[in-house]
Amino acid sequence: MQAVKTLWQSFLWRGLYYITAFVINILIARHFEASLSGSVYYISSIYAFVVLLSSLSIESGIIYFSAKAQIPVERLFSFSLLWTLLIGILTWLVVSLFFKNEYTGISRPLLLFSAVLYISGNILTTYCAGFFYANSQFKLPNVIIIVSTVILIMLIPYGGRSVIPAVNNQNYFYIYFGSFFVQGVAMAIAAKLKYIKTGLFHIITIAEFRLLFNYCALVFAGNIIFFLLYRVDYFFVEKYCTASELGNYIQVSKLVHLFFILPTILAGAVFPISAGEQRDGINKLLPLLSRSIFFLYAILCLVLALTGQWLFPFVFGVSFTAMYNVFLMLIPGILALSGMFTLTAYFAGKNKVKVNNMAAVYAFVVILAGDMIFIPKYGILAAALVSSAGYMAYTVYIILAFKKEYECSAADFFIFRLSDWKQITNCIYASLKIKNES
Repeated sequence: MQAVKTLWQSFLWRGLYYITAFVINILIARHFEASLSGSVYYISSIYAFVVLLSSLSIESGIIYFSAKAQIPVERLFSFSLLWTLLIGILTWLVVSLFFKNEYTGISRPLLLFSAVLYISGNILTTYCAGFFYANSQFKLPNVIIIVSTVILIMLIPYGGRSVIPAVNNQNYFYIYFGSFFVQGVAMAIAAKLKYIKTGLFHIITIAEFRLLFNYCALVFAGNIIFFLLYRVDYFFVEKYCTASELGNYIQVSKLVHLFFILPTILAGAVFPISAGEQRDGINKLLPLLSRSIFFLYAILCLVLALTGQWLFPFVFGVSFTAMYNVFLMLIPGILALSGMFTLTAYFAGKNKVKVNNMAAVYAFVVILAGDMIFIPKYGILAAALVSSAGYMAYTVYIILAFKKEYECSAADFFIFRLSDWKQITNCIYASLKIKNES
């Protein structure tokens, strides 16, 4: 029942966060159109890569060792603050020294401002949210992000005007990037008040430092590969295609990542469960989750395949007419990869991150080779089809690894059964009962 309650809380609050993120993505795309919004999201992707490199995936160690109570949370919290401060200072120095020009309508002052606040803010947010997720608490950290996103939605200068007169198309992105730092500070304050009952600064010991980084090293390597797996195609598309094509392709990619929201939410609940040794029945739960997601997404993909040609321009704007064919090429990858997130979270919780990393390496090799060969000639359609092939290679490896631990067939992850309806309704009923009681 504890696992069911954790899944419910994760689904509810992280789901609301992703809904608001989806809404602001649509509104920014419609208002600023494909070329400018594509440039902003491309720059954001570069910043996200810097976040990934500089954070060293310490948030995974925070969740893992907090759940196991092996390193005091006070020391983890202090280390998080100091590391964020260091990265913020280094980012400011690097950008101010080496970036002298604007990028596709994004001024140099905005590049400096956005880089420092986006990178340091996201690091602080992910670190401090980890303390909540380690305790299966999903409400407060996601409320902080939701409130920040809603404010950004309200401040978009529709028709050249915002609810605050001083906010216009030129300075809106200062607020947009600055909001990441504000929510990071808010997350740190919330974590301090809830989990850190003593002083603000506590020095982590050398033994704890080694323990933390030995665990995070594998996760870090995997996250690097995963980031490249998902976004290496951006760099090829940016080089060989037009700004409008880049904007359309990134928007499809962001749409595809929406399909990964539900699996990611469930994975966020599976990770602390498996890390905390709560594994009873998880070998039956994971295939059930995978084939349920596959069944649901097969229906959604079919609906979008039938309606997307007019729906995508209607939702995102007339500058996004190239999205439809790209989405069709990505459907096999969506269906293949979506059910694997809970399995990768399970392996991470069991400290078998190497399994996830090897799967990502194989998939990345497929995508990198395909992008180099096909994107220069065939453009964004080739990029999408190559990504699907890489995602399918990843799925095959993960399923084979899981089958080595538990007796099951590949069909268990994809073929939805009539008996599954009863299990799902029982889980929903049990979770609602637990929620009402709590």
